[in-house]
Amino acid sequence: RRSSDLRPGKNRKENAMKRAAILLCLLLLTGCGSDAVPAIEEEAWQMTTVQSTADNGAIIACAPGEPGAPDTAERLTLVCTASDGVLTLTDGTNDRQYAGSYRLEQSDAGSAVYTVTVGQTEGMAVTALTRYADGSSRPTLILTLDGYALHFFPQDDQA
Repeated sequence: RRSSDLRPGKNRKENAMKRAAILLCLLLLTGCGSDAVPAIEEEAWQMTTVQSTADNGAIIACAPGEPGAPDTAERLTLVCTASDGVLTLTDGTNDRQYAGSYRLEQSDAGSAVYTVTVGQTEGMAVTALTRYADGSSRPTLILTLDGYALHFFPQDDQA
């Protein structure tokens, strides 16, 4: 080694520059492909399917016109909204409304998990982004209550 390579000032400065460049690259890459996890309050959620957790995930209800749903599934228009701890399920098919509550339990880069209560029934809700093979993604809400898993996408989402 040359004596100039052993100077502490030069190596520290170069190492600091390299670390700064690597950090900058990581920050840029993180920002480029990341989508924020949707909060439950950010959307009016349209139910797409209801599955029975006791019957091997059988689809027992679906939104009108939902592709791939069995003919035996009940057609149901259900919208979920959330604001300030109040969860509202509006059944447009039967002109009924159900009120409940929600509380954020944990959130990370991939999902947000909530405790929900509707009437006397407590369950869970999860919001996340569903990612597809073509690279696209959609906000998704899954609400699990009383032996059922209700799947929702944003109401105005036409995908």
